Amino acid sequence: MTFSSTSKSLAKISLSPLAFVEKQFGQGVELIGQCILLFFQTLYYIIKGEIDWHETFRQSYMIGVKSFVVVSVTALFVGFAMSLQIARELVLFGGDTAIGGVVSLALIREIGPITAGVIVAGRVGSAIAAELTTMMITEQIDALKVMRIDPVQFLVVPRYLAGLMMMPVLSIYAMFIGLLAGIMIAHSAANVPPATFLDSVKQTILDRDFTVHFEKSLLNATIVIIFSCAIGLHTRGGAEDVGLATTRTIVWTMTVIFIVNYIVTSLTYAPR
Repeated sequence: MTFSSTSKSLAKISLSPLAFVEKQFGQGVELIGQCILLFFQTLYYIIKGEIDWHETFRQSYMIGVKSFVVVSVTALFVGFAMSLQIARELVLFGGDTAIGGVVSLALIREIGPITAGVIVAGRVGSAIAAELTTMMITEQIDALKVMRIDPVQFLVVPRYLAGLMMMPVLSIYAMFIGLLAGIMIAHSAANVPPATFLDSVKQTILDRDFTVHFEKSLLNATIVIIFSCAIGLHTRGGAEDVGLATTRTIVWTMTVIFIVNYIVTSLTYAPR
C-alpha cells in the first residue's frame, strides 16, 4: 500500500468533532424513533390479547429468576457502602436515630430501582440484543416474516411482558436486601438497634415513595426491553455487528435509565 492510499484511508476514518456529533445525534434520533414505533406496536398486540403466555413465562424465568443472585450481591454491597457512609456522617452530628429513615428513603426511591435496572440492562438487555441481532444476521427474522409471523408479536411482546412482571419484583428484592445491609451496618458501626432503625423507617417512608419506586421499575423495564429489541431488530451485518449491538444496548439503556430516573425524581419530589 502506498503512502497516498494510506493517507486517504486515514482521512476516511478520521472525523471532525462536528461531523462526529452530527453522526451520533442522527443515530440517536433514529434509535429513539425506532423505539417509539416498537413500543406502540407492542402495546397493539397486548391490547388485542395476542400473547404467547408460554414464552412469556419462559422469558420471566430468564429475566427474573436468573438475575436474583447478581441482584442480591450488588444490592447487598451497595447497601453496605451507602449505609456505612450515612451512618458515620449522621453519628458525627448526633443524628444516629435517623439512619434508618435516610437509608430506607434512598433505597426505596433511588437505589432499589436503579440497581435492578442496571443489572437487568447489563445481563438481560445485552443478551436480548445479541440474540435478536444474530437472528437478523442469520435471516431467521426474514423466515418469520415469510411464514407471516410478526417478529414483534413473536419476540418482543413476551419479553416486554416478562420485563414488566419481573422488574418490580427485582427492584423490591434489591430494596429489601439493601435494608438488611443497612440494619447490619447501623448496628455494627453506630450501635443503633434494629428496632430503632425500623422505627425511623416507619416515620420517614410514605406511600408515595413506594408509588415512585413502582413507577421507576416499570419505566426501567420498558427502557431495557424496548431499546434492546429495537437495536437487535435493526442491526444487520456480520459477527462484528453482534458485539457492536450488545455494546450499544448497554450504553443506551443505562444512560436512558439514569436520565429518566432523574426526571421522575424531579417531577415527584415534594417536601416531606
